Amino acid sequence: MKSGKPSAKLWRIFPLVILSVSAGCSHSGDPDAREKAYTSGVTPHAPAFFTGPASVLLTNAGGFSAWVTVETESLNERERNFSGHLLGRGSKLVFAPDTDQAASKHQRIGGFSFLWDVGENRGYVLSEALQAYAPVSSSLRVTNVALALLQTAPQKVSGHVCESMRATLDKTDGTAATFEVLKAADLNGFPVRITSETNSPRLTLTFSKIRLEVPAPDVFVPPDGFNKYTSAEAMIDELAARQRNLRRKSNGSLEPYGGYSGH
Repeated sequence: MKSGKPSAKLWRIFPLVILSVSAGCSHSGDPDAREKAYTSGVTPHAPAFFTGPASVLLTNAGGFSAWVTVETESLNERERNFSGHLLGRGSKLVFAPDTDQAASKHQRIGGFSFLWDVGENRGYVLSEALQAYAPVSSSLRVTNVALALLQTAPQKVSGHVCESMRATLDKTDGTAATFEVLKAADLNGFPVRITSETNSPRLTLTFSKIRLEVPAPDVFVPPDGFNKYTSAEAMIDELAARQRNLRRKSNGSLEPYGGYSGH
């Protein structure tokens, strides 16, 4: 019986530039190796906009595909400015960063892509290099969304005339996140630009190449044949271990390793 999970469909939609790793498997919990992998620009953590309250504003389109440019004032240099492909189907999102662009700025997300269910506040980090995925989650809960039309002149963004609205999102911790949202009338009110007003650091999402279409449901699940790791940290440990083995091999001193087990 067909499982409904593609072995390569996600990667055909989002061709990624992937970190080169050896075919073998060698797990390591070495914190120094993990740190080197992180500082070289590899991070398996989903960007904050994807798992934060702004993602709730992307769930009313039914289905869409778009290019998103993210601008923040994050203290983390790798997360300040980046772009990528974004797909949505109801509460489910897929984001694949543009690793070519990020690498040129020394801000690579690292060849990972991300699945997220806004309604369930959980998802997966996927690595084509490892043919693997790991679960991620968030404690964020948005309990109410209130929209108010702003009395401002229409603005043109990404070729679309937009009206400005203020979105206030109440959260379970008693706080609220407020965004200015520019919605395009010719795209059934799709939010072409989202700018945070209360959040720190400041966040701006700008969408282009927008298509209102419903992606296939199997795009939003890990592909068949991918190994499941217990955490994103376990995946970065694995990448770090493989990088070390590649260096040892190039130096003629490759150490044996025991193969895939227990991730």
